[in-house]
Amino acid sequence: MGAFRNSPRRSTAQDNHTLREAPRLGFDPRNLGARLLMWSRSDLGATMNGSTVSDWADSSGNGNDFSQSTAIEQPTLASAGLGGRPELTFDGSNDAMDGASFVGMVSAADDWMIVIVVRDWTWGGNVQLYYARGVLGTVGGGVTRSNVGVTSEAGAGLGFGLWNATDGHVQAYGDDSQAQGAAAVMVGVCDAGSLTMRVNGTAGATAAGTTGLHSGATTLELGKGNGNVANWNGAVSELLIFDGVLRTNEVQELEAYFSNRYGVRV
Repeated sequence: MGAFRNSPRRSTAQDNHTLREAPRLGFDPRNLGARLLMWSRSDLGATMNGSTVSDWADSSGNGNDFSQSTAIEQPTLASAGLGGRPELTFDGSNDAMDGASFVGMVSAADDWMIVIVVRDWTWGGNVQLYYARGVLGTVGGGVTRSNVGVTSEAGAGLGFGLWNATDGHVQAYGDDSQAQGAAAVMVGVCDAGSLTMRVNGTAGATAAGTTGLHSGATTLELGKGNGNVANWNGAVSELLIFDGVLRTNEVQELEAYFSNRYGVRV
């Protein structure tokens, strides 16, 4: 794989147009085996409200943007995050952004993949992901819950899980050796309902098959997870959601891209 090159900084509008029409990147996740539904990067598409971000554009071309109209709940854009690049920082109190319908964007509720790059996070307060600290999930309570996040220090660490009426709680955890706040490339896979979390290239145990997302798992929420978890206290550099599951070699390509781009060891 060739080296990634940085191009001279241009306007956000120019960058988004270039990404959608003729990417300058040495690696383009839209060319992989599963359709890319959402692709948000902190160095592109951020609409500023002073020092905070009111909208975060989707560079996949599908219009699955995130937004937050309440100023006090908007994340801050830090200029020097992982790899010396910008990142969205969430305060752990009330910062969050709403996005498109999760179950509405995927072709099958039990077949999709989330990739998210984070750092500077703090432990949640519970060993179950549904009540821990969430970075991405769906708004709502009861059977609609889904959450990508971190559990308590005494729990299983970084992971993701689903809860619906058929399966109850199903959770998958990745490598639990990370120190609090360590940079992490989190790859959450729902493959025919079986859940696996990869963290920095290491896969955790696969949880038994589920029916996948509940039909009520609609509005994505970035910075909280779901209505029953604590807000994210940390940074987000990049987020991708795929319609289906990538082959192992394609996942490794993604991880190599993030390793190069953000200096995260995978």
